[in-house]
Amino acid sequence: MRWILGLLVAAVAAVIVATIWVGARTFEGTVVADPYDAAVKFDQARHHAASLGWTMSLDAGALRVAAPPLRFGVADRTGAPLAGAGARVRVSRPGTAWQDRTATARDEGGGRFAADLSFPEPGLWDVEVVVTRGSDRLSFERRVQVER
Repeated sequence: MRWILGLLVAAVAAVIVATIWVGARTFEGTVVADPYDAAVKFDQARHHAASLGWTMSLDAGALRVAAPPLRFGVADRTGAPLAGAGARVRVSRPGTAWQDRTATARDEGGGRFAADLSFPEPGLWDVEVVVTRGSDRLSFERRVQVER
């Protein structure tokens, strides 16, 4: 009976050590160093976005595994295509940086853009599109579900 208890204690200890080891190897650091400053910047960005009135829409067909390019549209406050803009796109998995990918988007005309990015696997992904026109810059962030 004592050997069963000893075996159980050893198994629990091994699980604890393995959990600590995995956690230490995969932790990527502080999420937000200064939450107050981050909140102030978030509010400033939200007010800036509202003043510009730009909108961004992702093409649903691009949200599939290995289906490049990632296409999207950008419109101004009136819904007209945003002319004279440039864009940069970043895709990443929530909670990790090891599958991050970034590309400059091509202007396909009429407020439409395409970035040579694809999703290597299904699941949740974060897409950040940074649009610039002149001195104006706006970041759009979306969490999307990628299908096979």
